[in-house]
Amino acid sequence: MSNIGHVQYFKGDNPGELKAAWVHADYGRGTGLAVGDANANFAGNYQIRYFAENGSLVAELDLEIISNGHSYELTWSKEGAVTSIGIGMENSEVLSAGYYDV
Repeated sequence: MSNIGHVQYFKGDNPGELKAAWVHADYGRGTGLAVGDANANFAGNYQIRYFAENGSLVAELDLEIISNGHSYELTWSKEGAVTSIGIGMENSEVLSAGYYDV
């Protein structure tokens, strides 16, 4: 399998901050930190930085999370070009999403 991954987002310590744990079929696993809209749920627009397990920067992307009531639609982009799309659900204050690189 390639071009697929899974990510979990947790509310950060500051308003509008999300922490991430990710795994990807091609790139391994790591963490992330997003800063963006401060709201009660996960929906919003964020700037996110993803890091490998060794702490090196893997990617800096724009992240849009849209809530449609029962699930979340996620879109990652770089300079206006979509890089990945995903779908997720919230459970116990964690947003878990599967995604596909386009």
